[in-house]
Amino acid sequence: MSGWLADPGVLLAQAERRRALAERGDLAGLARAVMEAAARNGSMTGPGPEAMAWLRQLPDGDRLELARTWAQWHRDPEAERTGDIALRDVSYFRAELLVVATGIARDLDPDLLADERRAQLAATAGEYVASGHREWELADAEIAAGRTPGPTVLAAFRRTVLDYHDEPALRDVLTRFPGPVLNPGDAWADQALEDAARGGEAWQQLLAHRAPVSASTPSAAWRRTGRGLLDTAGAEQVRRHVLRWFGLVGRQRSVPLRGWYGPHAYDPYNIHSLRALAWLLSLLPSSEDTCDGLAQLVWTTLDGAAALGRNPVRVAEAAVTALARIGGETARLELKGLREHITDKHVLRRIDRALAALGG
Repeated sequence: MSGWLADPGVLLAQAERRRALAERGDLAGLARAVMEAAARNGSMTGPGPEAMAWLRQLPDGDRLELARTWAQWHRDPEAERTGDIALRDVSYFRAELLVVATGIARDLDPDLLADERRAQLAATAGEYVASGHREWELADAEIAAGRTPGPTVLAAFRRTVLDYHDEPALRDVLTRFPGPVLNPGDAWADQALEDAARGGEAWQQLLAHRAPVSASTPSAAWRRTGRGLLDTAGAEQVRRHVLRWFGLVGRQRSVPLRGWYGPHAYDPYNIHSLRALAWLLSLLPSSEDTCDGLAQLVWTTLDGAAALGRNPVRVAEAAVTALARIGGETARLELKGLREHITDKHVLRRIDRALAALGG
């Protein structure tokens, strides 16, 4: 049942109407009923996930006829905008036609509206989140056709699931959507992906060892896995590369993001990988350059944080945690320097706890 519709009884009534039309063999009426439901229910529900599943169980010939009817309406929408469909403007109607037509025909006619589908996915790739008309269903149709969309499209859906975490259809599509371990677009992530491609599987696994979203410190199990990855990739090589990546954090993005909260300097999907990299450095022997790199990461991620969209304060907190775990005089001095100038109250509390543990 859709989580976007307050009254589930609406979907049940729509389902009864669809079944009655199908039993009478009235495909023209069924085509209209589905699109009227899409107009009524809102763009994040459309006909509803149960409706789409039911439509895909119809005989192949009926599915193709419905899909081709909707494709014709997509080409010439004005003539069909009567009744409930007229509640929405043309762009809304065409967006729903694209999603629903390609959704039920995806394993029968992969080229139906394929150009239009790819154009919409290309537009989605530049969005902070996909908040239009269930664009992940368009991606699913392309994947089923053997044309997996590019990593910037995947990146948009990864960001979307962070906001729409209760959308099971989106999570399901992501299980079939291969792509890089980081979202491209952040300068540091682009470099990390390039370096990992040269380094091989060990480096891919290291980048995939993300920090759990809800964890404030690395668990014993997380640390054990991290140490194994450091041993395999080479601890000193990891240190050099990670400090290089930290130097690129906050640089201009190669893939600008538009949408919610204004422009974005950080990809929220990558933030938990940055946190993990800070924690990984805390598993290595203490060194001056490591402590300096972690302190600089705090400064970088807090600089102008209010203008960065989704606030990357958790990266700064992870860097402070790493300094506290490293310990020693160098780490203590870096923390004291941060304490004198940092104003974010959450990070300050973490610094104070770290300094207390290190003897002030």
